[in-house]
Amino acid sequence: MTNIKNKVSNQKRNVIIPIVLILGVFIGGVVVLQTKGIGAKVLKEGKKIFIPVAEEPDADPDNDGLKNWEEEVYKTDSRKYDTDGDGYSDGEEVLSGYDPTKPAPNDALEGTDTSIPRPTPKNLTDYLSQLIVSKVESGEFKPISNADTAPDSVLLNNEDIFNEVLTNISEKAKTEFILSEIPDSEIKISKNPTTKQEVVAYITKMSAVLDDDKIFSDTGLSEAKIIEDAVNTKDTRDIEKIINFYQVGIEKIKKITVPLDFVDIHKEQIAIFEFTKEILIAIKNFENDPAMAAAAAERYPELKNMLESFTNKLIDRLEKYSDDKI
Repeated sequence: MTNIKNKVSNQKRNVIIPIVLILGVFIGGVVVLQTKGIGAKVLKEGKKIFIPVAEEPDADPDNDGLKNWEEEVYKTDSRKYDTDGDGYSDGEEVLSGYDPTKPAPNDALEGTDTSIPRPTPKNLTDYLSQLIVSKVESGEFKPISNADTAPDSVLLNNEDIFNEVLTNISEKAKTEFILSEIPDSEIKISKNPTTKQEVVAYITKMSAVLDDDKIFSDTGLSEAKIIEDAVNTKDTRDIEKIINFYQVGIEKIKKITVPLDFVDIHKEQIAIFEFTKEILIAIKNFENDPAMAAAAAERYPELKNMLESFTNKLIDRLEKYSDDKI
């Protein structure tokens, strides 16, 4: 039991991330938007990645949800995630009844019910771009060519508008990273009253899963340091290994039979793993979606409190089955 307590405690001490470093990727774009007045184009130009088209008709080299043969049918660019540049992937547009070659708004295909609110793009940076463009088109955001010569009133106005947009982005980001509810159907629950022997067997199996963190033992680095190095070098292979550690861990934990008295703790561990995994996925994709990476970086420190609460709850529960309690 001591092993799993130490493991969780070590996780808690390692919950540190260079938020400024991650946010710098995003804030750099914001500064350009505010001072050069060229709107969302700056962020979009910085994210263009051309991917070689795979020869297989069923391949999806640009990861937009459309296979190569479907790209031909819909006349979309098989090298671009978002052919018309309106913030929605080509696959999202086709599935929701919109034209992937015509920018929003007014791109609904015949027969599409436009009375139903259209979901915002999954790419948070594209969503930011979309909001800025709408503010420029409405005249609320005033494009400027030189921040040094622009009137203070215009600069203050633009700052207010941009803060409003960032607030909107922040609220949306909060819905992207939350602890999920794990249904009973996804885990294996013991049908017997909880015994000390069952708890010992359960903790032993859980410890084996948590100890299987080869990426950390091989590198000798904490999760935060691996993330920092990946952002600095733009080499995200080690982050991918951490993501895989959490994904495999989730799958293994769900296969472990959990004692009745530990179901809530079991679900919480899975939820924390999933929460961490989603944050790491967003950070790994920081070049493609810096706004989402910034949002993920803001939520990452919350893991410290989550793990502290989880650790205390686990220790209290284990105390019920210690030798001097039974």
